[in-house]
Amino acid sequence: MLLPGEKALRRILVLQCEQEISSFNPVPTEYESFSIAMGEALIEANRQADTCVRGALDVLGARSDVTVVPVYGAKAPSGGVLRADAFRRIKGDLLAALREHAQGADGLYFSLHGAMGAEGELDPEGHLLEAARGILGPDVPIVTSLDLHGILTARMLRNMTATAVYHTYPHEDFIDTGARAARLLLRIIDTGARPVMARVKVPALVRGPELFTKSGCYGEIIRNAKRLEANVALAAAMLIGNPFTDVPELCSQSLVITDGDVDAAKREALAMAVGFWRQRERMRAPLVSLDGAIEAAKTATAPVTFTDAADAPSSGASGDSNAILKGLLQRGYPGRVLMPIVDAPAVERAHAAGVGARLQLAIGGSLDPERFPPLPVEVRVAMLGEGRWRHEVNGLMANAGRTAVLEAGKITLIVISRPVHLMDRGVFLAHGHDPRDFDLIVIKSPGAYSRFFTFAEENFVVDVPGATSANLPLLGHKVCARPMFPLDPDVVFEPEVEVYPA
Repeated sequence: MLLPGEKALRRILVLQCEQEISSFNPVPTEYESFSIAMGEALIEANRQADTCVRGALDVLGARSDVTVVPVYGAKAPSGGVLRADAFRRIKGDLLAALREHAQGADGLYFSLHGAMGAEGELDPEGHLLEAARGILGPDVPIVTSLDLHGILTARMLRNMTATAVYHTYPHEDFIDTGARAARLLLRIIDTGARPVMARVKVPALVRGPELFTKSGCYGEIIRNAKRLEANVALAAAMLIGNPFTDVPELCSQSLVITDGDVDAAKREALAMAVGFWRQRERMRAPLVSLDGAIEAAKTATAPVTFTDAADAPSSGASGDSNAILKGLLQRGYPGRVLMPIVDAPAVERAHAAGVGARLQLAIGGSLDPERFPPLPVEVRVAMLGEGRWRHEVNGLMANAGRTAVLEAGKITLIVISRPVHLMDRGVFLAHGHDPRDFDLIVIKSPGAYSRFFTFAEENFVVDVPGATSANLPLLGHKVCARPMFPLDPDVVFEPEVEVYPA
């Protein structure tokens, strides 16, 4: 029996399954790419990390009337499509752990990305949510957190109660998003809020600097979503999908969640979607030819950066592109260059030869040779390493396998064995090189420049091949709904509002 003023104890489960994939990366993701944490290990893995799970744990853990039950977590760097056997194993372990703890649960917080993809299952998040709903039953609220690059599917919406979505790009609000999701879950449990979700699908895929929420036109749309959350909505978002995850429901979409007010949810979701569609032409990446970027860099009086967004491991690419390296060598760029590249065979040869050795190596194309034929380069081994450093962007540890710093004249290559997020300066600083000391720095991330390389005189987003190229019509989408802007000409948007629960 509860004493006067005493609250009933809430038992809230915590799950995590996160990965973003590029369907155009030929290297599949294996089970071993995932970091797995169960029980208290899930809390420890996120205690000091900049993650959604950390944000949710901070909110839930502050409540004396809440028992947090960490169930299962699986998280992997971005990569190629997840192998079928790997997804079966993760799914099996996750659902077995959920069944073990489901009895008496008052709610579930589920940290997802939204842009997973597995062999034989192009909607893994929807699959997991459907299975979780089957275990927990229809009445236990399930609240998720999602990346704004997530692809929110009908199956996901049917099987969750509500969601909170990132409000920043480049992403700076992991903790805040998890906290918003946890507060939303508690509101549902504590006050009986009844979320109604309205979404409008927009046939558009977008990239480019206008998506930077601090400076671009997309930011004003997001600020409107935040105003809705402060006034009429439990949650609101404009998801832009991940254009490299070629799945049936890939698109952009508005989402507004209210406490039972269907009309308000529909009205605001429709207005947000129409406003986004009007801005679509602005949200195309202004790409620069490699030749043009190199010629401009030759005359620069301060450091410049080349953003190789087409080969960004953080977006799902293989990281082994040598396209910019080849261009710099062929065009005789005279300055000092710093660039990362994934090439495990080159690293192994460097380790076997030792520091100071001079080698003729085939650089690049170790994972995606069809796009990037290996390039013969004469190098000197300047440094060898083990490939572990702490990311500036989120405080998590990188594990890039063995590494080698190779010098080819004035070009310094930081060569790593495995694709990891290269969204900050960590890969350079860990190997003794400050990017400020170079004339040209190659960045393999679309959002890193605006956070960590603003000292550069200019940033060139170069139009080169890759599994995450912003030149979207050249990627070769085969699965997503068509017509789709900018993959097709003369796309017509006829907005329809969907409401969940139906």
